[in-house]
Amino acid sequence: MGLAWWGAAIARDMEPASAGSGSAVPIDAPLGPVARAVNAGRHVRIEGPRGPIHVWIPAGYHADTGATILYIHGYWDDTDTAWVGHQLPEQFALAGQNALFIAPEAPVAARTPVNYPDLGELLRIVEEKTGVVRGAALTAVVGHSGAFRTMNAWLDEALLDQMIWIDAMYGDEDIIVNWYNASPRRRLIIVGEDTILGTEAVVEKLPAGDCLTIDRFPPTWETYPAAAKRARCVYVRAQYMHMPLVTEGFVLPAMLRLLPVELLPDHPWHLPLGSLPPLADAASD
Repeated sequence: MGLAWWGAAIARDMEPASAGSGSAVPIDAPLGPVARAVNAGRHVRIEGPRGPIHVWIPAGYHADTGATILYIHGYWDDTDTAWVGHQLPEQFALAGQNALFIAPEAPVAARTPVNYPDLGELLRIVEEKTGVVRGAALTAVVGHSGAFRTMNAWLDEALLDQMIWIDAMYGDEDIIVNWYNASPRRRLIIVGEDTILGTEAVVEKLPAGDCLTIDRFPPTWETYPAAAKRARCVYVRAQYMHMPLVTEGFVLPAMLRLLPVELLPDHPWHLPLGSLPPLADAASD
């Protein structure tokens, strides 16, 4: 069942993009609920010492029960192109969580260095430049593809509670298994498509019975197994291709919602997965 089918299925739940039949979105078109949530939040782009850092603070965020969620892009994108082209703030808004969302620069190719190998330094920069106290209820990192190098660099960070590897299992599986086994409070969520061999190698090395395996992403948030929300390890065999996993709004918001993070009442988490607004057409000169 393809992404196009789901796009048609959610159309009735989204506000109209235009009054006509063309694909362009008029400048004065009414904003849908996801775009409104993005605009109501605060976006800060920080010129960090080793590349830009994007931060999105949703409206209603409060640090007392808030989380810190970091998103690391893969190769062939930088954080600026991923922020816009992958509609990251829209996907964060669709997740609807009380969290400080941070997307730092990361390697764009195999031979480039990790931009922010020290997670503590990165978080200090964010708090200083935004003036916002990060939520300490939970600290999680979500990474796609080539993000594995940054995520590997953070495996020794004591403050990292949970990790979501979205088709990113290209490295040494043993170091991830060791990270997981080192503390019962650590949680691992993994998605395999292009990396299915490495991903299943990790699952096989985890303690027997720890990892809940889901064949194919469920079509709606309501049809996810209840056990997926509490299992210490969750593995999803993906039916979507490598890039749609993080661009189409079906996978990323759902994986975020598996984290035990408070939902913000005025955010569009009730919308169907995939309910992203259309990307604005490039303006012509």
